[in-house]
Amino acid sequence: MANGGASGRGTLVLVAMTVANAMILIDQTAVPLALPDIAQDLGVRSQSVQWVLTASLLPLAGLTILGGRLGDLLGRRKVFVTGAVLFAGASALGGLAPSFAVLLAARVLQGAGGALMLPTTVAIVSSAFSRDAAGRALGTMGGIAAVAGALGPTIGGLLTSVLSWRAVLLINLPLLVVTLACTMRAVPADVRRTGRVHVDLSGAVAAGTGLVALVFGLGQTTAWGWSSPGVIVPLVVCVVAFTAFVLRERRAHDPLMNFALLRRSRNYLGATISQGLAGMAEMGLGLIFPLLLILNLGMDPAVAGLALIPTTVPMVVLAPLVGRWYDRSGGRPPLVVGFGCLALAGVLLALGAGARNYPWLLPGLLVYGVGLAIILTVNDPVSIDTVPERDHGQASGVSATAEQGGGAVGIALLYAVFHSAYLSRLHADVAGRNLPPLDDRTGPLLRDALNAAEQFGLHPDTFDPRVARYLGSARVASDFGYSVTFLATTVLALVGLVATAVLVRRPERPAVAATESETSAP
Repeated sequence: MANGGASGRGTLVLVAMTVANAMILIDQTAVPLALPDIAQDLGVRSQSVQWVLTASLLPLAGLTILGGRLGDLLGRRKVFVTGAVLFAGASALGGLAPSFAVLLAARVLQGAGGALMLPTTVAIVSSAFSRDAAGRALGTMGGIAAVAGALGPTIGGLLTSVLSWRAVLLINLPLLVVTLACTMRAVPADVRRTGRVHVDLSGAVAAGTGLVALVFGLGQTTAWGWSSPGVIVPLVVCVVAFTAFVLRERRAHDPLMNFALLRRSRNYLGATISQGLAGMAEMGLGLIFPLLLILNLGMDPAVAGLALIPTTVPMVVLAPLVGRWYDRSGGRPPLVVGFGCLALAGVLLALGAGARNYPWLLPGLLVYGVGLAIILTVNDPVSIDTVPERDHGQASGVSATAEQGGGAVGIALLYAVFHSAYLSRLHADVAGRNLPPLDDRTGPLLRDALNAAEQFGLHPDTFDPRVARYLGSARVASDFGYSVTFLATTVLALVGLVATAVLVRRPERPAVAATESETSAP
């Protein structure tokens, strides 16, 4: 169906797949602003309610490679439509959930539906356009979806404040109607396949187990500490599971993840690393930003959502320009510049965090938006540009897995970094002010008061007098924690800068065509 970018059918395909991507990204980035209301409505603690976000990210990351492979084997339209219907049904279940357990189950199903949708969107768009136009089409889809995802916090804050947190999930239903209408009209029916189809379920189980164990182990460091068996055992399970996954894929006749493609295509490897690091920054800071704005700057949740709009402005402006930049120069220059901007943003945000004044954060938020816009727009075309078309589903599945898996790891890791830095500085500042040390009584009181502030905004006059005197130390400690977390993001960005500078090259189209059959071998 490579019919060029100008046809009406190609435009409808692009609309359908872009709306699908946007629906998934909005769902992930809008939820953090709704978490305080969910905790209050369903009666759960702040630390537990974060699983509403992670419960969707884990299956989304763990099953996306499988989703991409299923698209290659069973038909991309069939797998995409199945995922879209599952995602919408789960959104309805979550939006109407009577309990926290039902909500978590719905979020798991949403992640599974998204895992069938995400990799097939890239493959479907790639096959709908000629090779020369595919880069711009994928850049447009990625850029628009990234803009939608960046608007998620604003959407989440407004929907939660004006209607309910449930509206954040139910808004997916009208988006699904648009997606399915365009898909059924524009995407051709899948070619009927003959012969037996083999799906590497054991590889999918190993990859999913490794990811869940990693995120669970990192997440529990804030409650149990790094030396706890509850942290060490999951991390050991993670190593064992990922080792089993690599061994399985190297021996499998029809693997989920063809490591030969990663070895032979430097662009594919570089884009996969880039996508993982970008996902860590995007999702990890997506959780950190609302905490900073609500607790340290005293904003209401709805205002905090509006305050994050500057991160979306660069995406709106740059998305179409970056697609053209990629077409002219390849992926390395945009990715290097993008990660350079992300590294600079981490420094600017670290400097602004301690000022407790929104204008000081604004430069960092804008530069962060620029960097993320460039990286997310370019990653998909870089990922598949040197991969044979028959493996586009697998390649896009790996790319989406890297982003969503990186996001799940980023949430756990960056929050663990923040929590560790916060606690160390809090106890030091309390001692420096000659205040009584926080004990088993005052420590939980302060924690619960700050958790409540996440729901209603920080109002010191409402604090219990027994812990109000610790607020100054808590503010100093949180400033320090946010600064350390932003600098950790700078380190991640510098790793991405080096990796893309070394690995990514401008693809040579004729050479790719000549070696297509060779690179598809396992």
